[in-house]
Amino acid sequence: MERWEWEELGGKVQDIIESAVNSKDYKKLSQSVGEVLERTLGQYRSFSDREKSRKDSAWEVRQEEKKQTVFSENLPELYGQLTGEKVKRILQTVFGGILTGSMGIGLFVVLILEIFLRKSIFSLLGPAVFLALGTLAGVVLLAMGCSGIGSLSRFKRYKKTLGKNTYCELQALSRAVGRTVKFIKKDIRRMIAKGWFLEGHLDEQETCLITSNETYSQYLETQRQLEQRKKQGELERQQREAQEKTKEKIPEEIQEVLDKGNDFIEKIHASNDAIPGEEISEKISKMELIVRQIFKRAEEHPEIVPDLKRMMDYYLPMTIKLLDAYEEMDGQPVQGENIRNSKKEIEDTIDTLNEAFAKLLDSVFKDTAWDVSSDISVLHTMLAQEGLTKGDFTL
Repeated sequence: MERWEWEELGGKVQDIIESAVNSKDYKKLSQSVGEVLERTLGQYRSFSDREKSRKDSAWEVRQEEKKQTVFSENLPELYGQLTGEKVKRILQTVFGGILTGSMGIGLFVVLILEIFLRKSIFSLLGPAVFLALGTLAGVVLLAMGCSGIGSLSRFKRYKKTLGKNTYCELQALSRAVGRTVKFIKKDIRRMIAKGWFLEGHLDEQETCLITSNETYSQYLETQRQLEQRKKQGELERQQREAQEKTKEKIPEEIQEVLDKGNDFIEKIHASNDAIPGEEISEKISKMELIVRQIFKRAEEHPEIVPDLKRMMDYYLPMTIKLLDAYEEMDGQPVQGENIRNSKKEIEDTIDTLNEAFAKLLDSVFKDTAWDVSSDISVLHTMLAQEGLTKGDFTL
């Protein structure tokens, strides 16, 4: 079909739709547009109808991530019962102090005896060594008891700082006990290893204490989602860079047509969001899918752009006008027979337009279809020549 014929038929469609929208009389709108488009796209009827309308792509709904502080309903289950540990440390401290004092005094007495009684050092060596070792053991026991009591005291402060929260930054725990973050990190690790925090974990950066397996699982899931978003962001960045490079190669006038087509797609999508009806929404979704595929093909094969430009000058602007009119009527609180009939005419017209756009999409894949058929014929001919097929193959 010659270009002037496209323009003439496109002008007729524009006149029909514009007249209906301006007069708000949509009677026989679908029939009139269908007749014109049937003539416009008649050249494509010889092609196979095997390519059926594809199923609508499901709209992906992005769920906004909600971050919540998890509170424990049964706090004792998160912490070990340390009564036995406390008793042990107290006994270590008491007996360590007694042992250190008694053995130390004994050692002191032995040394005094050696000095004042001038006895041989060898005669007092055995008791002196025994008393020295006893004193050392008492000091070690006393140190262990005091250290353990200090740990228990810090553990109590950690729990108080956590309160009902199941996570806390080590910086806050550091301020609570007056120690460095480096010390707190080692201290928490020891307590987790001993089972004082029954479900204790440190985050990957070791900046936060997590005391609940549930909270830790949520933390891991959040980290996984952050990593996914990071990868997705990197992929989108690479795609944008690739698109920018592609735009640099595409002539300005062709890129202008593609950008205009994307604008139409966005308007169709916006209309679909604004119109709540399920049936009409399905029709509009189908239209958006087909038009999007057409322009995707046009981006890959810019040579088909001139014909698409004429389609945009007539059909797509009128489509947007019809959708706007439908949206306006659909928003009326009271809808009489005229509005219902007009909406029905527009719905039928959208079906007609979808059929036309589907045929146009089929036509832009014309060359690919012929190439595939030729490749299949050549392939089966070669297989037959090699004796690898039982019979002749015909397309």
